[in-house]
This record gives sequence, structure tokens and C-alpha cells, in this order.
Amino acid sequence: MSIKIRIDKMIYGDRALGRYEGRVVFVNAGIEGELVDVMIVEEKKDYLVGNILNIQEASPQRVSPICKYAQLCGGCQWQHVDYLAQLRFKEQVIQEQLARIGKFKQPHIMPIIGMEHPWGYRSRSQFILKTVPDGFAMGFYQAGTRNVVDIDYCHLISKEMNEGYATVRKVVAEKLSKFHAYCAVEIKAFEDGVIIFFITSPKFHLNLDDVSFSLKQFPVINGMHQLVVNKNHLPVLKTYFGSTISTYSIEGLTFHVQPGSFFQVNISQAQKLFSQAFRLLSPQKDFSVLDGHCGVGVLSLLAAREVRNVVGVDVAASSIIDANENARINNMKNVHFIQNTLTQAIDGLRKSAVIGAGISSRFDSVILNPPRDGITEKRVMDFLLETKPARIVYISCNPTTLARDIRVLCQDNYSLVLVQPVDMFPQTYHVESIALLERL
Repeated sequence: MSIKIRIDKMIYGDRALGRYEGRVVFVNAGIEGELVDVMIVEEKKDYLVGNILNIQEASPQRVSPICKYAQLCGGCQWQHVDYLAQLRFKEQVIQEQLARIGKFKQPHIMPIIGMEHPWGYRSRSQFILKTVPDGFAMGFYQAGTRNVVDIDYCHLISKEMNEGYATVRKVVAEKLSKFHAYCAVEIKAFEDGVIIFFITSPKFHLNLDDVSFSLKQFPVINGMHQLVVNKNHLPVLKTYFGSTISTYSIEGLTFHVQPGSFFQVNISQAQKLFSQAFRLLSPQKDFSVLDGHCGVGVLSLLAAREVRNVVGVDVAASSIIDANENARINNMKNVHFIQNTLTQAIDGLRKSAVIGAGISSRFDSVILNPPRDGITEKRVMDFLLETKPARIVYISCNPTTLARDIRVLCQDNYSLVLVQPVDMFPQTYHVESIALLERL
């Protein structure tokens, strides 16, 4: 079925929204205000899903994507949108989610912090490597599928990373294309080159010695490693050559990040994100701070310079190992890291598990930085509503779950002071937000 619709608005996700005969229509690669012909590919009782066949009236914000894979690869969704318009649409998405889901009538949303140069910003990228009947495919998944789009260049990573990627493709074609292989290849910026990680399951039995020998001959490759991931255990690292540790400097502190630990891929914007979050935290010398989902301890250590003590919590063992090492190298002795879920850590604090370290279970300020699903543990919300820290700084990569969670917190106990969006991922619909909540 083919229909004609006017696109009403951009939404959080990889599609725009229009309406047809009372039903919502989700459309790929559209822009607010455009009149388009759409081929319906999925029909439900309340909504339709379609692909654009023809644009009858194009938006003035529409631009030609610079990437030849833009309409096929699932890595970028908004390359067809002018960058200033992308920023405006992201602000609108946050506003709409806070109004529709959070029930906030006039939330104070600060102007989004964008990038001067919104290309080549990723310091780390993970590609899928898969052998196919006529050789191999290496690239990203096609949107909505498990099909690998074979790409030879990515505009979101740096020149050095693209050089490293091309080198890996060349070596893989020579050494692995005759074998059955299916794994991820992560490329990380490192000094003046890159380091390579083959991320495999325990069932991956190919010998990578020949690959390592070949990659070592290229100056741009500063290291190669294999990371064997077993969801029930810590990843097992095998080093072929070079360093595994990435080092970053943020607000005068040094941070080491090992393979398997989470760190933002857009370093320049991450520095702005951390700086804004720290500013909104407004730490004071006598404060005790809880940093939930602390990662490698960036905000924990920034806060520790200014407050009495900090407790950082993260479920990832590798992140907590890094956080403790980062506390050591920055000579921070007033921070305590716990490897556990936030719920279990809170229960432990309530039972005075770390009272000996001079830390209580009551906090003046709390930092939340959950995964995309938001705060899914009821006991975490109960803890916040019961102990009532004066200030909560909530960092979110999902406006939908952000709106849901702060609605709960703001029903009786807190007010939403402001939301500061940060564009961590230009050319995509993704957006990071920092919400400041203050106790009533």
C-alpha cells in the first residue's frame, strides 16, 4: 500500500512521525514538515510503518548525506538533516518526552551543547566481521537486521582510525577470509595510531597469530589484542603486542581505561558533559556524595576533590578495577568504590558494610548515570525518596526513561530545576541529557 502524508515531527528513534486516516505512521529518513509518498511495510491496529518512496515537498533542512552507506548502514540515522536542525530537533525531542511522559508543563531546557565539527568524533568504534560465501563482510549492521553492511570508510571516526580500519580489512582479507569467522573488531584511537581488539566468544577458535604478525608491520597499528567475552565471567584478554590501556585527561585528572570498561566514545563532548554535571552538582566540603553507575570513576574523583567523601558504584568489575586505579594515581583517598548493582550496594550501605571507611548510607548529593533502560530497580527509587539527598544529578542517554524516572522523583519530593542536553552523537538521533533535581 502506498500513501501520501505530511511528516509532523521528529521523534526519539530512527523514524519520523506522520498521520494517515487517524493512525500514526512511522517513516524512515523523513524530516518534520515534508510531504512524502510512503510505501507501507508494516500495518498494525494503531500504527503503520513505511519507507519513503518519493519526496514531494522537501524540508529546507534536508541535506545530501556525505556517506554512500547512509541509507543502508544502521550507524547514522540523521545524516540527511542539517546539523543545526539536528540540534534543534534533539531539544524538541527532550521537551516532548518530558511533557508527554514526565508531565512537566514548562521544563527549563538549556540550549544544547553541540559540536563545532560534527564528524570524525568517535575515539572508539566496533565493527562486525563475518565471513560470507564470496569472502567476508566487515562493517555495521543494517538498520533493524543482523545483516552486515560491508563498508570501507566511516565518517564518524578519525583519519587515523580509518587508516587502521583499512589496514585490518586488508589483513583480514588475506588471513581469515577462507575460514568461518564471526566476531567484533574494536578500533580505538591511541596516541598517534590505533589499537585493535578482536572481541570473540569462547567458541572462536581461529589462530590470530598470522593476523598479529601482519598488523605489526603497519606503523598506524600500535597494538593488537583478543578479548574473549563470556557473559558469566570477566573477559579474558590475550595480548599479541602493544598496550591495552587508554589514558585520558579530564579537568586536570588522569584516567586509565582498560578493555571492557565503559568510557564515552566522544572525548571532546565527554569533557563538556562531565564539566556540566560537576558544575550542577555544586559540591561543598562537608558533603557526602553517591555516584551510582560510576564507570571508571570520572565524576567520583572530580567530586572527591571538593567534598568530604564519595561512594562510587558500578556493576562492571573491570570499571571498578579502573576506578580504584584512577583513585590511586590521582592520590584520592576519600573515595570508596563498590562493585555491585546499585540496589545491592545500597543494601550493603544500609547494613553499615563500609562504615569502617567512614562512609554512611546517607548522602547530600547523588549522581545517577544509568544505562538506556533507566532506573529499573524499585529499591533505588525508594532509597532516594526515603533518604532525600538535597540534590540529584541524573545523566541520561534516553529521554524517554529520563522523563519516566524524574516524574517519579518529582511527584512530592523534588523539583526539576533544568535539563542540559549535550550532543554526544552527531548524525544520529541519540542525545545525552543532564537533569538537575533539587529537594523541595
